[in-house]
Amino acid sequence: MKATVVGLQWGDEGKGKVVTYLSRDYDCVVRYSGGSNAGHTVDYGDFKIVHHLLPSADLKRQRMMYIGPGVVVDLDVLLQEIEQIDQYLPYARRLLRISKQAHVVVPFYKQLDEALDKARLSAIGTTRRGIGLSYANRALRCGLRFQDLENPQRAKDLLQELARIWKISIDCEEILNEMLTKYDLVRDLMIDSIEAVKVLRDKNLLFEGTQGVLLDVDVGTYPYVTSTNCSSTGVQAGFSWPVKVDQIYGVMKAYTTRVGEGPFPTELKGEEQEKLRKLGGEYGATTGRPRRCGWLDLVLLRYAIESSGCSSLIMTKADVLTAYEKVPVCVAYKINGRTLGEINNLSNIDEIEPVYELFDGWKSLHSPEFERFVARIEKELEIKFSYISTGPRVDEIIKI
Repeated sequence: MKATVVGLQWGDEGKGKVVTYLSRDYDCVVRYSGGSNAGHTVDYGDFKIVHHLLPSADLKRQRMMYIGPGVVVDLDVLLQEIEQIDQYLPYARRLLRISKQAHVVVPFYKQLDEALDKARLSAIGTTRRGIGLSYANRALRCGLRFQDLENPQRAKDLLQELARIWKISIDCEEILNEMLTKYDLVRDLMIDSIEAVKVLRDKNLLFEGTQGVLLDVDVGTYPYVTSTNCSSTGVQAGFSWPVKVDQIYGVMKAYTTRVGEGPFPTELKGEEQEKLRKLGGEYGATTGRPRRCGWLDLVLLRYAIESSGCSSLIMTKADVLTAYEKVPVCVAYKINGRTLGEINNLSNIDEIEPVYELFDGWKSLHSPEFERFVARIEKELEIKFSYISTGPRVDEIIKI
């Protein structure tokens, strides 16, 4: 059995908790895209772990973790996360393997990332963690991979080449020595991609991406997107093997959030937004930035479901909305005098007017009002929910 979990909005849908819960039925969780710009918070009840690079496997159940070649890895963040899990579950480190063909975030990428964002006509609002630079240099064929650190002279040559390409002055020797010192601490976790495939291809795998479909570099709200395919389309490339995915779980909040710049049709303003933000604890797990908050958008969800091939829905944070007597939901867009229930691209969504329908609020996720809310969304989206999250902890989830 092979499955993947994708976010159907702009990320932060609660995928980490969902992946951790579902992983109990799989042998290994494979992280296939993104970098340390991701933030997946997993609440085990007696402790919390924030994943930026480590796959969100259920560590208590000793599920395997694999970071594939489609991920770009910041060694500092990786070491911090390994140290974090060692505090709670010392045995978990031995469950982790990392592709030697994964690219490394070189320290000066972060400064370049910030300079590039400042040089744009309008800032995209990146996390400035060097993720975009890592993917850019990979595409330019001048990136540095873990396997290059096995040959210090080659790694030094690559650093010098990068310095020439980007026209910066750096101490290559000092940077290399720092990177090698850190690499030595995880050298035992490295594995060639093809060897990993041989070990994993016959196992039950759960693939974990980052962000959400609306931030996918190809089908998202370009240019306000991340630098890779975080939708289900990135699984094969990020795993480096033509795997057939049997189930695609799409995770959605009962409302919508977004971090960074870009269009957001149902975004709230002022006190309304601040109320929802506080109720939902909507602050970035990676940056701590307050998330932009708004109502559920069924038009964007239809687009994301179609783009990702989603076959089953999972809802999170519906419990947050128990404070509302009425819950607005965007059911259509008004564009140039026309009312549309679906769209084929995201190029003009900053020019639309959302059409809302008010739903009766609910005091409990077991109430008839919430059941009607769920049933209506299933009817509108023509796809069923398989799970509903009922709270922040891993075990606070029910199967439908």
